[in-house]
Amino acid sequence: MTLSKRIASALTLMLLTATFAGPAHAQLRALKADVTPAVPEGQVFRAGGKGTVTLRVVLPESVHVQSDKPLDKSLIPTALAIEAPAGLRIEKIVYPAASKLKQEGQTQPLAVFGHDFTITVHLAVAAGTGAGEVSVPARLRYQACDEFMCYPPKNVDTKWAIRIGG
Repeated sequence: MTLSKRIASALTLMLLTATFAGPAHAQLRALKADVTPAVPEGQVFRAGGKGTVTLRVVLPESVHVQSDKPLDKSLIPTALAIEAPAGLRIEKIVYPAASKLKQEGQTQPLAVFGHDFTITVHLAVAAGTGAGEVSVPARLRYQACDEFMCYPPKNVDTKWAIRIGG
């Protein structure tokens, strides 16, 4: 092959890669969950008391994620991991009710969360915990899927800022 043919082949390959890889890369980026941590307005946690926080998760409308308890154990569950700071204890993480999704070619339905769902976290504050602002970091792990395929699993870091009253 002559040098000019090799250059033309390389340019064609680069053009094809840019044409097809660009949209695929953009779609993978678009599958990142938009997470919104929330503390009920005006809620002040008290030493020795309890409270709740929520995490709203929004994905593109065309995708879903596996529930926290997939029916098929080989699938990747949606999981919220929380690093409770000193003086706080995670009592319970409550995921929404899963929907059953029947997919063509599958004998068993999937247990999924839709593109917009909320996770509730119940916290307990240890007696004697001092007043002030506390950051509660968390990581959401999920795998977005559409009707054709599942995409690589992703992690999204977030945190709640809670106020502990005196």
